[in-house]
Amino acid sequence: MALNSRTRLWLMAVVGLKVVALGGYGYAEGWFGGLFGGKPKAAAVAPAAPAVANMAPLPSRAQALQIQPNDRVLGRFGAPVTIIEYASMTCSHCADFKETTMPSVTREWLDTGKAVYVLRDLPWDNLALGMSAVARCVPANQFYAMSNALFAAQKRIITGNPMAEINAVAAQAGLNEAAVQACIRDEARQQEILRSKEIARQVLGVKGTPAIFVNGTPVEGAVKYDVLKKTLDAEYAKATAAHAK
Repeated sequence: MALNSRTRLWLMAVVGLKVVALGGYGYAEGWFGGLFGGKPKAAAVAPAAPAVANMAPLPSRAQALQIQPNDRVLGRFGAPVTIIEYASMTCSHCADFKETTMPSVTREWLDTGKAVYVLRDLPWDNLALGMSAVARCVPANQFYAMSNALFAAQKRIITGNPMAEINAVAAQAGLNEAAVQACIRDEARQQEILRSKEIARQVLGVKGTPAIFVNGTPVEGAVKYDVLKKTLDAEYAKATAAHAK
């Protein structure tokens, strides 16, 4: 696939990064070989910095934990419980959380109207940034289908040819290769994603992903459903008791 020089240079930064696990959750800085057909090389690389500084003031913690206009929301608005997850598309622990925990959360909390769920971006590397950009390029009602498909394809994207695998996933949503490149190069979209990362780290103190907040109460790591359920139940009880007064 032909890439223009700007896209090639932007994506070159992801080649050869290494997954770093911290405790029970991950700074997923990926094992990204083969982007242009070469063999992977291990290298420690710092998370990508914004191309252009966002000078808008940071929100308060309380504001950051509210649903924002650009959030993609699953569930019924006005539900007693709000679940916010910060994730990196190249974080293996995040992919595991989607596979093992989210089905129960969806069935028992979102489908029943007891909770709403928001996935926010915290990319640890440029590949994750690009994948998030592609996920946010589709219509809002297709965002979770796209993000779930990218998480499901995560291992193939990281260990194979990333652009080819991303294009294959994006094609399912009707995005051709030119559209994918345009999504990745969109600076406004990049800044929106990097702003999400800045708020997570500087305002909410997130150090690893997945990072989950249940009505503002932090739950760190790719916890199993029975662990997360304890916090969900406690917050639901508090919220419904407060509403009853």
